Amino acid sequence: MRKLFRRAAAALCGAVLAAVSMGFPGIAPAQLHADAAAEVQIPGIDVSKYQDEIDWETVAAAGEKFAIIRVAMIVHARGVEEFDIRFEENYERARNAGLAVGCYMYTDAATEAEFSQDVAFMLRHLENKSFDFPVFLDLESRDRQEHLSPEVFMPGLLSGLSQIEKAGFTAGIYANTAFFSECLSREMLARHNYHVWEANYYNTVNGLYSPAGHDLSDTAGLWQYSGCGRVSGIRTIVDRNICYRESYFQHSVTLEDARLPMGILEQGAQFSTAGTVTGEAVIRSVTGTVFQKKTQQPAGMSVTVTPNARRAELSGEFSRGLVFSALPEGEYTLKITAIDSSGKTLPVAESDFRVFKSATYEPGKRAGQVAIDHAISQAGSTGTTTTTTTTTTTVTTTTTTETETTADPFDTEFVFADETGWDSTVTTEADEPVSTKPRKDPKVSNLQSSGRLRLALLIDLFTAVNYGKVLQKGAEIAEVFSEKKAGEIRQAKRDADACLYTAKLILDAKQ
Repeated sequence: MRKLFRRAAAALCGAVLAAVSMGFPGIAPAQLHADAAAEVQIPGIDVSKYQDEIDWETVAAAGEKFAIIRVAMIVHARGVEEFDIRFEENYERARNAGLAVGCYMYTDAATEAEFSQDVAFMLRHLENKSFDFPVFLDLESRDRQEHLSPEVFMPGLLSGLSQIEKAGFTAGIYANTAFFSECLSREMLARHNYHVWEANYYNTVNGLYSPAGHDLSDTAGLWQYSGCGRVSGIRTIVDRNICYRESYFQHSVTLEDARLPMGILEQGAQFSTAGTVTGEAVIRSVTGTVFQKKTQQPAGMSVTVTPNARRAELSGEFSRGLVFSALPEGEYTLKITAIDSSGKTLPVAESDFRVFKSATYEPGKRAGQVAIDHAISQAGSTGTTTTTTTTTTTVTTTTTTETETTADPFDTEFVFADETGWDSTVTTEADEPVSTKPRKDPKVSNLQSSGRLRLALLIDLFTAVNYGKVLQKGAEIAEVFSEKKAGEIRQAKRDADACLYTAKLILDAKQ
């Protein structure tokens, strides 16, 4: 970065580097000190047109991991509004060489109107581009900015940063330590999650060395520690930086308070998604797509929202775009993905569920009752039970015929061991004590003929919700050792979640 207030320092640096080329002892090119304090130290550079043509393949081979590239320079004091002529070239070639890329614009804006104008100029040159690192505003004007207090300066700056993020880019600030102390509010920047890139050269030979034991990781994500480094592939001096954030290289998002379809869903019943997707970078879009579970082919239902924010809610427009009850009977998988300002597609969540159409469906009926009706229909039991002293069960209907009993629908879903004396043997009502007390709920009592034991065990499963938490933790641990094992454990958790969800439906209907 060509810092206007450091021209004299850069000239001195050139003299020092000339001494290096002449073989003077005790002087070395810019480098990262081995025993600097921060655990994460990733080397990188920032460049502009003043570095001339850069051999980016050589830069990457030299060990540099990222580059922050100047887009523009706007100097209101001199009426300058300049697009960097090497931005496009540097952007494409640095990315092709495998470096993570960010960008910055120098501006001496001092009012909200000026920040708005300058950011709009920059954004016109960032269309169809993505960045691993934030888009930074470079602030260092002595004439128009340094005399302003945070109370005067911050409102306009925050407005400009918000404008960057609403355009789908993660926003950040570059300034030196003195500027942060005099003109900026770190608290306000942190409150809005804006990223910090701080310049501080300490008392080294113009930053030729990163000081041992020194770092800015407590206050900044990036530290510019030299203004006159040397890197293979660049003929001129170049700014050197240390990155403390691995997240710039390994983008991810998280889903909190999720409510996703799982287990059994009935056609016509209402179900809506919920949850909050969050990330360190701005989330440009979130997409939910329903697939056929067996074939993984799209089922013709998909929705995309474009929050351009750090948080995206899976409600409102997103939820309205996924009408699960309109799907034909079958087994499905909902997959949710996000794209952030890096342009990468990131997994958010995946959930399996089944849709069925109940023969006894009535509009407005609770989903749990529909699940009970479906189980009864599958078991073939209808009508009410009469008392008898024989070893057979008599079912009274208007046609006085006995209904044929089919296989218990739970038999194929749950198999339980008999370690505690329980097994999966079907218990008939003939084995029950004879009673003349009327049944309170004939639909639930019909389940006793073929699924009483299974209903009790489903209730036990519902109360064992910690099982799913254990599986989730197991998946995280297993992923370190075996991706395959982690996948198997995640599948077991999805199966457990589906089981618990089905149990809850039945319990809700029984209440």
